[in-house]
Amino acid sequence: MPRTATAFAALAALLALSAPAAAAARRGFVLATDYVSSGTVGVVDPATRAVTPDVAIVSPDPVARWYRGLLYVVNRFGYDNVQVIDPAQGFATVRQFSVGNGANPQDIAFASPTKAYVSLLGSSDLLVVDPSTGATLGGIPLAAWADADGNPEAAHLAAVGDLLFVALGRLTNFVPADTGLVVVVDMRADTVYDADPGTPGTQAVRLAGLNPGTDFARPAPAGGTGEDVHLYIGCTGRWGVLDGGVDDIVVPASGGGTSAAIRSAGFAITEAALGGDVVDVVAGPAHPYAIVSDAAYNTELVGWDPGSGTVLDTLYAPGGYSLPSAALDDRGELYVCNSSFSAPGLFVFSAAGDTTLAGPLATGLPPIQIVFEQDSLAGPPGDPGGAGLALAPPAPNPARSATHLAVSLAGAGPARVEVLDLAGRRVRALAAGPLPAGITELDWDLRDSGGRRVAAGLYLVRVVAAGATATRRIVVL
Repeated sequence: MPRTATAFAALAALLALSAPAAAAARRGFVLATDYVSSGTVGVVDPATRAVTPDVAIVSPDPVARWYRGLLYVVNRFGYDNVQVIDPAQGFATVRQFSVGNGANPQDIAFASPTKAYVSLLGSSDLLVVDPSTGATLGGIPLAAWADADGNPEAAHLAAVGDLLFVALGRLTNFVPADTGLVVVVDMRADTVYDADPGTPGTQAVRLAGLNPGTDFARPAPAGGTGEDVHLYIGCTGRWGVLDGGVDDIVVPASGGGTSAAIRSAGFAITEAALGGDVVDVVAGPAHPYAIVSDAAYNTELVGWDPGSGTVLDTLYAPGGYSLPSAALDDRGELYVCNSSFSAPGLFVFSAAGDTTLAGPLATGLPPIQIVFEQDSLAGPPGDPGGAGLALAPPAPNPARSATHLAVSLAGAGPARVEVLDLAGRRVRALAAGPLPAGITELDWDLRDSGGRRVAAGLYLVRVVAAGATATRRIVVL
């Protein structure tokens, strides 16, 4: 078929902006639990909002992350392991490895398919593992940044380019004992990165508040190249006291350097302005969101303005401590978990208009987290997640007889290009093996691996290469 200029123009724009194609979310995976003895994984189709509950069994205290086609479930207090679930194999648990009895793992982040980091609430070291085998590769000591009890209480993680951001709660008996910190790790050397080269010693990022207790969130850049990266994290502080807020961490476009420091710019919004303790933070396309808990421990979902530090609107206030987390999909829809026993389920809101779209979507057990089919936070400008991978929009799309694809790699290396259906089943492998640096052109004739014409509908083309995943939709007419 003729090579269209549209695809290459789109690809050039992607590369010029250094924006990661891996940011598109597809299916959602919802963790649900009774908090006592049972935990499950369900699957959400964002196109139809259909939920298939109970596709896999996990612990009653889980947290999940997605990386390169696999769902990694950190089974926390009392379970102390990482469970690897493969959707392409019927959501089978393909691997499960211990991180040490009593370690109480909290989160996992990835440098590559063979190196990941696990934060441990029961240890002063950051664990380094090979997630492809479960083997322990070592540990990075964090005790130098602990509070008086000697344990820094590392919890939430975020990989941005070659840097890993590690939130330290610094608690004593689960009560904040000192100002929250974020230690930055250089994942190339597995050493703590000096966040402030202008100050003697190896510096962490000192936050504006206590007890950084939410996931990291990255707001969209204002536009252009060479601008600083911002990361939000909610500092809950002391529960029931309006002493925290959403901290704004600034990563210079250079990644630090000899003079520029990775620093806290203070609270983008305070708990006093939010009207409660910060439970979760989500970076939306128009403005961020937060789940907050008021003085009577009623949770609500609010939109807020980082420019003015004020609340814009309240989207959802079901009453009780019922909203543990929220996440945004690639359709601009915000999924919120309601984990109450009286009316559990997922609720969906438009991030364009802050309006209710659907809910409750039944998940079986009460939902506590939803993650979408995308890798970790995007890298800073000039470093698309360390991946050097881009996938142009297929053309034509919708397609009747064939469609053309253009994949770009910053460097030569192994790659896999495949077409999937919405259930995650492989329909056709278009490439598997080494690809050269630069642009590789591929065609899909809309046939499956058996040579049969596929049915009309929505399909995904996925590229796995250079430590990242890029995905695009294709509509077959």
